[in-house]
Amino acid sequence: MEIIIRAEKPSERGSCDAILREAYGGDAEANLATALRSTAEFNQNLSLVADNNSELLGYALYARVTVSGTAIMPAATLAVMGVRKEHQRIGVGERLVRHGLERCRGLKIDLVFAVGLPAYFARIGFQPAMPLGLKPDWAVPEDQFMVFDLSGSKLGKFSGIVSYPGPYHGR
Repeated sequence: MEIIIRAEKPSERGSCDAILREAYGGDAEANLATALRSTAEFNQNLSLVADNNSELLGYALYARVTVSGTAIMPAATLAVMGVRKEHQRIGVGERLVRHGLERCRGLKIDLVFAVGLPAYFARIGFQPAMPLGLKPDWAVPEDQFMVFDLSGSKLGKFSGIVSYPGPYHGR
């Protein structure tokens, strides 16, 4: 099966939200995606779908965040990601993450954050962010707050607060 990772089309937003509802068994992630799409931190090129030419298999949305402290730099977060149940465990999610990282690199974003299962994200190259002095401005379990250094040279050289878009604070 050929899988293409591409930018979400506005007409696909309902389908993307349905993928998130199915993957998580509720509305929270779909509501977050909807709210993020109307913020200044949204970039259409970082709202990605996995498509096999007949249906959407998965969805990932990256949103801009800012790291401030000893340095101020733009960064991004993998805000939400979901894969249809029948297409899980075949690499769709990992392809969405890796493709999103490359798109972030193309936009000169140095750091990408994610919240989720440490073993899953470590396999892709993420590492725990809080021991490196990077703390989110919302409540996140320390072991689940991860960072990927796209530059290969930023981590350990500064610390700070990672400021998330408004919808994170209204969850």
